[in-house]
Amino acid sequence: MLLRVIISPQDIRKLRLDSVPDSVPGLKLVLKKSFQLCSLFDLQYEDEDFKDFCNLTCIDDLPKEKVTLKVHFCSVSSDSSLETLSAGCPSSPSTSSASSSHTESFAGRSQPWPTLFPLPTFSYDVELRLSHGNDAFSKDGTLRSISRDMKSDILEKMAEAMYSFKAYPDDGQFESAAIALIEKHPCLKERGSTSGWYGWKISLKFKMGNHRQKLREAGCQELMLNSEKRGPGDTRGKRNKVKKPRRSETNFFPDLPLGRDRQDLEEEREKMAQEMRKTKPNLAFIDDAMNATYALRRQELVEEEPPVAEMKVRWPALFTERQVLPVFRVIG
Repeated sequence: MLLRVIISPQDIRKLRLDSVPDSVPGLKLVLKKSFQLCSLFDLQYEDEDFKDFCNLTCIDDLPKEKVTLKVHFCSVSSDSSLETLSAGCPSSPSTSSASSSHTESFAGRSQPWPTLFPLPTFSYDVELRLSHGNDAFSKDGTLRSISRDMKSDILEKMAEAMYSFKAYPDDGQFESAAIALIEKHPCLKERGSTSGWYGWKISLKFKMGNHRQKLREAGCQELMLNSEKRGPGDTRGKRNKVKKPRRSETNFFPDLPLGRDRQDLEEEREKMAQEMRKTKPNLAFIDDAMNATYALRRQELVEEEPPVAEMKVRWPALFTERQVLPVFRVIG
């Protein structure tokens, strides 16, 4: 399918898809990765009957060959466990001077596990070898011999892509990733294997464990928290805080944004609380501040477990309709 994607009146791009995702969230994920879109957005498509744009709610509504899509960015970001700030995304022009002086970088997860796992782009030489291997497979069924460095690159990129959805994939999700790899690159099928992908599934499990270990050693708070159940001494008392994310709970204990510390974020929280006391608070500032302080808020909830009454005092914007509605919009 050939897509004409209108990101803005000045930014219109073309994208060709070999296979169309089977859901609207899956299509959003493809567009997000292809065009580096940071914020939450909705999609409209140009309807052939009305010659105008309509909201895209079902992937079957799209024409089969060519379609024009229009991206509508959500003005409010959610303050749920789905909320995230993508690495390298520029701040809004209305962001406060405190937040705009820093680069927000937060490796959170904003999407549930997709129905059709989207394969990452491997290094150029690996993609080239896979392309030649797929051509040979289509001609006479020849399987590609895989060198150690090639397999390592594939597994590393796959682990990074899987972590962007879930830090602890289950068995079925490992299987879906392995199947997606083999379906796109049939030259990687295993010799003598009935399924052709089972060995890749096992390799992905080991690589995912290694990937988590590297992130843990680098200081990833979420993974360090989950490893405390195996720790000696004082860490044993924190077992009740150790958990794996449930469905739709993607960022249980996120790291603070790069370049920000707790004191810096606490000052921004205080400014936000003062702004909420006004009769007509600056909603754009509130939205930006809630995004910037998300990691601080989650860490406070996990570590201190404050009562609701205290949260209402410290985070009054958290209980407003403007912050709650996007949660249902994202999950729904």
